[in-house]
Amino acid sequence: MHIAKPQSHAGHPARLLTSCATALLVLGVAAASPAAAADSVSYNFESPSQKLPFMAINGAGRVLVGPAPGGRSGQAARVNIPNDGRSFKSELVIKGLDTGSHRFSFANYLPGDWQKQDFDTIVAQWFSTQDDTPRIKPVMALSIHGADWQLKVHWMSGGEIQEKIIPLGAARLGHWNQWTFDITWSSAATPGSITVARDGVTVGSHQGANNYHRGQPPHFRIGAYRPGWRPEKGPAHRAGASEAVLFIDDIAITSTTAGSAPNPRPTATGGAASPSRPPVPSSSPSTGSPSASPSTKAIAAPTGGAPAATGGTPPGATHETQTATDGSSLSSTGPTGVIGIAAASAAALACGAFLLLRRHTATRGAHRR
Repeated sequence: MHIAKPQSHAGHPARLLTSCATALLVLGVAAASPAAAADSVSYNFESPSQKLPFMAINGAGRVLVGPAPGGRSGQAARVNIPNDGRSFKSELVIKGLDTGSHRFSFANYLPGDWQKQDFDTIVAQWFSTQDDTPRIKPVMALSIHGADWQLKVHWMSGGEIQEKIIPLGAARLGHWNQWTFDITWSSAATPGSITVARDGVTVGSHQGANNYHRGQPPHFRIGAYRPGWRPEKGPAHRAGASEAVLFIDDIAITSTTAGSAPNPRPTATGGAASPSRPPVPSSSPSTGSPSASPSTKAIAAPTGGAPAATGGTPPGATHETQTATDGSSLSSTGPTGVIGIAAASAAALACGAFLLLRRHTATRGAHRR
């Protein structure tokens, strides 16, 4: 005959507390490690409720969201800088990244009537803010110069800024470019790496130092910036130039492991990427008002900070802080949101464990009586 063994309850409270402690420890680690939220972000401009990064706008430039041109479906962001003598920058700013390895991917589109000029129009840059040097060059900058794409990489050696220019091939107008940058930031003791692909083809690379190893970690800016149009540079570069208008879409930043980048197709001859589809002339104007044409009606992109300019900027405003904070606010599911959720979950688990323990103690007391 099988005799059931009496169950021992002595170990139940200990096991319960151990389980709860383990759960709380896991949640605590998640709350203290916001890398997944801060280092993996994306913006596709499809949802009207999505908060976009802060805008860095100098003058009367704008970032508007509306239908994508060039045969692309869905929405895209339209960026413009008017040639008014004081405007020179319209960018989205994404901060909160660490100094490890990341993949940056995005699409951009130069309209068919883009005016080729013998100066840089920076469309994406990685910038390391320096307390003692406010006008320092970006550590990396993707730009179109004349008819060609190029990447400039900067680093510090012997107290002097060093520069390397990497040609990335001819620019195609009326064509959506799909860019991928796999970046491992260098440190004072270890070299870094950069691999650039356009439309799935590797078009450039760099091995070695790729930042200043001081100041803040490089943050990401995307849009349009014409350094030669800063008011203090004078009117020389503005003469005969139209406003800068381009489109951006599908921004994604992913934290990666150094050396884990997939293998794109071999580098194209001369750094030119193979075309993915024939160019489509743009219907968007490149002169006139910065607002979108009626056929591509756009709305101001919602941001986590200062809104896009709607009534222009006061005359003479050239400093970024007069139109937008020079920072970035990630979406509400960023590090703060993760910590809040983890804290609330931890509190709920602790409360549940306490109630279960009291109930167990009361039951044991009743059995003794």
